[in-house]
Amino acid sequence: MVKRLVIKASNSYDGDFQIVPINTLIPIKIDSDIGTFELIINIKNFDGSEFHKDNSLYNVGDDKYLNGEKFNKQSDETEQSNLSFEVNFKPNMSLNGKEFAFGNDFSTPIKDYVPTTLLSAGLKFFNWFINSTVRGDIYSEKPYLYGPILNSCTYMSIDDPIPFKYSNSDTSSNKLPENLNDNIDNTLKIPSLSLERKRFFNKLSNCENFIFLDSNTYKLKFDTNFIKMADSKYSVSLPTYNNNTFDINVSNYANDKLDNFNWIIKNGGYEGVGTGQIGLVVNFALLDED
Repeated sequence: MVKRLVIKASNSYDGDFQIVPINTLIPIKIDSDIGTFELIINIKNFDGSEFHKDNSLYNVGDDKYLNGEKFNKQSDETEQSNLSFEVNFKPNMSLNGKEFAFGNDFSTPIKDYVPTTLLSAGLKFFNWFINSTVRGDIYSEKPYLYGPILNSCTYMSIDDPIPFKYSNSDTSSNKLPENLNDNIDNTLKIPSLSLERKRFFNKLSNCENFIFLDSNTYKLKFDTNFIKMADSKYSVSLPTYNNNTFDINVSNYANDKLDNFNWIIKNGGYEGVGTGQIGLVVNFALLDED
């Protein structure tokens, strides 16, 4: 028996989940109370469960599904991050930037299974961008880490397409120009580059002054090389002093109870799992297969 990934998405924890095609660049659509999401997920060297064999590719740019059947590829790109989310979001209402949150959570405790050193260090990389605005409790019965989307996403724009091509460096997207001042009041003077925008929105008062408007479509990208899911393994890649990485295989701690976690987008609900208005739930689970 081996453990293989299955990745599903819904608008709630207990709603009707859709299997997410991986590496096809074809989005799935999720309607929620706070707006409509179009979701694309790419994972480098993806070898998923049977649920993904006829709808997912091993890498972006491949011309065959995992089961060997032909796929009319959407891109000739071969470079990709270890893990990336692309989200087109059209709000149903105005949302305050301080409350519109992104993060991850678990439905079961992890403190009994994962060493304390990984809880305090490794899981920080699971949240990608730890800063003073992130709130959470990784020692609770339902652990969580949530922070404002405004300083969490790698790339953010209004209505413009998301540029796909990235180098292998996590910092490459920090140099991409963004347009958050184009369709809103310029009084905020939001920086035009990703890294500077994230720093700007590390100040919660700046987040509070940004409003996600129902007249716009927001393009959001979350990508990282600090997390590896290649061949259905969970690894956290910690940077070392010589610019290399040290991989920790987190999937070694998976068991019958600790076998899945969620990426979440929601409005409010920093108090814990299930609170606030849920927009998008992406569940990553490991299944035993022959």
